Amino acid sequence: MFTSVIGLFLPTLLFSGFLFPIENMPLPLQVIANVVPSKWYYLIVKSIMIKGLGFSFVWKETLVLVGMTAALLGISIYKFKIRLA
Repeated sequence: MFTSVIGLFLPTLLFSGFLFPIENMPLPLQVIANVVPSKWYYLIVKSIMIKGLGFSFVWKETLVLVGMTAALLGISIYKFKIRLA
């Protein structure tokens, strides 16, 4: 349990912008933060819950998450077919 917290949960919290603002991070860490899906999810949740915005304001972040999902699903299906062949 401790290893999973350190290995997965802690980087997710650090790079999502929940604990520390992403703008204050060094440039290499900002690039890593843009790849982490939790950053985009946190932006959507913050916009809806705190600011009270609708879907018309968070469609870009939602599109980024849909793109990441499609890319990872495509890679997974491709790799799965190679293993079966």
